[in-house]
Amino acid sequence: MIYPLAVIRRCFLPLIVVFVIFSTAFSEDFNELVVEKIAKMPAAGVYASYRKDLPDGQRFSDLQETVGDLSASLKVAQGGKLTVNPGSADKLSFCSSATYLLFCEVISELQKRGIVPSNRNLSRELADVGEKEEVIAGKMDGVGIFGHWNADGPGTAMLFHRLGLGANLYGLQNAKPGDFLKIFWNENIGLGERGHLVVYLGRNESGDAIQVWSSNMKNSDGSSGYGTMWVETSRIRRAVLSRLQHPENLVRWLGFSEREKTSDYLVRIRETGSSGAEMKQAVRALDSL
Repeated sequence: MIYPLAVIRRCFLPLIVVFVIFSTAFSEDFNELVVEKIAKMPAAGVYASYRKDLPDGQRFSDLQETVGDLSASLKVAQGGKLTVNPGSADKLSFCSSATYLLFCEVISELQKRGIVPSNRNLSRELADVGEKEEVIAGKMDGVGIFGHWNADGPGTAMLFHRLGLGANLYGLQNAKPGDFLKIFWNENIGLGERGHLVVYLGRNESGDAIQVWSSNMKNSDGSSGYGTMWVETSRIRRAVLSRLQHPENLVRWLGFSEREKTSDYLVRIRETGSSGAEMKQAVRALDSL
């Protein structure tokens, strides 16, 4: 049977519209959105750290308060959408709390756009950062969404790998503004690690320093807390980039069993450490795209 052209148009035009909508959503540059949303984040404040100057029972108080403030900034609205109030977390911060606040702001925006489902259970999982004492004691490393993000080692990269949120890249050669970046200051991964979780913003003209955004001990303007700083590449021992490409895959978390919501690798390396080769394999980090 030969169908009239008008019938073909009526049948296939809606499919073409749907295809265009989906193609636009999946081809969107989410890195640009990450950078754009930095403007919504607080400025400066206090970089939270272990306080040797305080009595024994109070030395973790700033860190614990940071987790409490982060929790207060993340709520689930009527209708199931994640809402983010950065002002509730503007006083104290550390690197993973700042970058997670930004990540949630991005996800909240993508829920508004219909790219990430406004699913109440998903939003609750994102907003549940855990009990502040357990988080700071390391007991929640690798447990839950924020527990992945906040973990020692390649926590953010593990979350991206397990959910298919986007590519993980090893080294700075493929860095793009808006990539989440885990910097390792020493050779250790997990046990004995010194690291920093940031958003990559670019390189200087000579190529020997990168600009990053996070919560920092000292920003370029002399403040501490939320802000930007320059890092000489010679100081970086390892680098793992995570690029948000498929935020819609966050919903895969809801298909995990309670047992699967824990990363055995992230839990283990707090005690055993990890080699670079093992880490690259664990998060499927690529040397190039």
